[in-house]
Amino acid sequence: MSQEKTLSQKEIDALLAILPSDGAPLPNAQPDQFIANAKAYDFRSPDKFSKEQIRTLQMIHENFSRRLTSSLSAFLRSTVSVSLVHVEQGSFVDFLQNIPSPSPTTVFRFEPLPGRVMLALDTDTAAIAIDRLMGGLGHPISDEHQITDIDQKLLEGVIDYIAEAIAEAWSNVISISVKTVETTLNPEFAQVALPSDAAVFIGFEMRIRELTGMMSICIPYSVLKPIVSELSPHTWVAGETRDAGIYRETLEAHVRRTEVDVRTLLGEADVNFEEILQLQTGDVLVLDTHVQRTLPIMVGEDKRFSGRPGTIGYQLAVQIVDVLEVKNSG
Repeated sequence: MSQEKTLSQKEIDALLAILPSDGAPLPNAQPDQFIANAKAYDFRSPDKFSKEQIRTLQMIHENFSRRLTSSLSAFLRSTVSVSLVHVEQGSFVDFLQNIPSPSPTTVFRFEPLPGRVMLALDTDTAAIAIDRLMGGLGHPISDEHQITDIDQKLLEGVIDYIAEAIAEAWSNVISISVKTVETTLNPEFAQVALPSDAAVFIGFEMRIRELTGMMSICIPYSVLKPIVSELSPHTWVAGETRDAGIYRETLEAHVRRTEVDVRTLLGEADVNFEEILQLQTGDVLVLDTHVQRTLPIMVGEDKRFSGRPGTIGYQLAVQIVDVLEVKNSG
């Protein structure tokens, strides 16, 4: 083994000579380069969710948007479109600062997860929904009108559909029961989290008829902490695949129980209207079908089988002798 070389005093002095004096830049260094690559970081509100987890939350709430669009359109008997706008993270106070007051606000519990979740609607969106529920065309309220206790009671139906859509959207990750804890018109009175607590904000655009409003959901990090490891696209895809299999089995079961009209076409005859008016009891119409030929059996409006007529006991019957090829109309 070679012996380690020790620096001489001359070599040490040479190294010290090239070091910069206090405050001087390093040789060949470009300070602007370090500044350009620097990234601001707020130690008071550190990021809690990774990019992958934020992407999973985005997928969950895109699914929520589709479900809510369908259910609210039926409930309000109007064209409703809900679309995801953004998914961001920050402190709870950041969320409150972007919610105007008054705003119809609901506090949920995602059982069995801990903590509380906040949902906020803007007043125009709430007013349009209330107007539709009252039988109106869906107009926003005037500036002088304030949302009353009766209006809030009517909104409970909308909130129930939102809660149901949330639970269905999260089912691919975790089975939750969304329960309403309280409602208020002042978001600052809603007890959800401390101002400095980390949270994720989900914003939606709600279009009812031709009018557009906003809906926001705030989920504190403490609520999702027990399942944060499950917030991955792989978990989501696995849940989608599992649900697809369940939906397929359910759909097949419904199809098997579906009743359809089945009839046998005995034949056809060309008769004008005058002949029909002159028909009497005992008259005979000659059909275009030979007695030895098979008859088409109709399922709905399509010819699906051919068969021969007959009887079983005292009842008329038809025996299927062939399955006809189904022709695609496209």
